[in-house]
Amino acid sequence: MMNVTDELKSAETKQAYDEFATDFQKLREDITALKADLANLTQQSANDAKSAVKEGLSTAEDHTREAVETAADELQEIQKQAERAVRKKPLSALAGALAIGYFVASLRR
Repeated sequence: MMNVTDELKSAETKQAYDEFATDFQKLREDITALKADLANLTQQSANDAKSAVKEGLSTAEDHTREAVETAADELQEIQKQAERAVRKKPLSALAGALAIGYFVASLRR
């Protein structure tokens, strides 16, 4: 037979075990919630990084496109100026072309 002291210890042990089981279950729920929060945070960070990269690429593409358009415009202007210069002084242009050709040929030797 159990005496009163043994019964109290048994009741206290059961109560402590029940509290431990409850705390352990809460801990498991908190860990599960933490994992979900961490997964969401990771996904959000990945999405933010992806958006930043896309925006940076778009900006770089825009700047590159503008630079190419500017260079093309400048080359067209240089071509027009060269054509005007050749039309005004065709013999000088021919002499200049021959001089450049001779100079390049001498460099290759």
